[in-house]
Amino acid sequence: MSGVGFFIVAEGEALVSVDGDEVATIGAGDHFGELALITEGERTATVTATTRLRCLVIPFWDFRRFAKDNPDVSWALLQHLAGLLVGERARRSRAEVLQI
Repeated sequence: MSGVGFFIVAEGEALVSVDGDEVATIGAGDHFGELALITEGERTATVTATTRLRCLVIPFWDFRRFAKDNPDVSWALLQHLAGLLVGERARRSRAEVLQI
């Protein structure tokens, strides 16, 4: 299993990149790592600190139990993942249009 934890940024900022392209900046209150935990696959993005960064982490085994025991959290994660999927589809559609 590649995803070892769900990270919540407590302090600092970081860049998120996918395939070498910077896609976002995250800071206090933001999170990352949920996709790899849910899919139990490879991480899909790289997070690189741009300032001193302090994160809270929930390991896989605790994350899974927490999600099962908290349906409201699971629903929020489902909504978040659906939003990522919709965004990725829109990004691919724009890229296809530009290639025509």
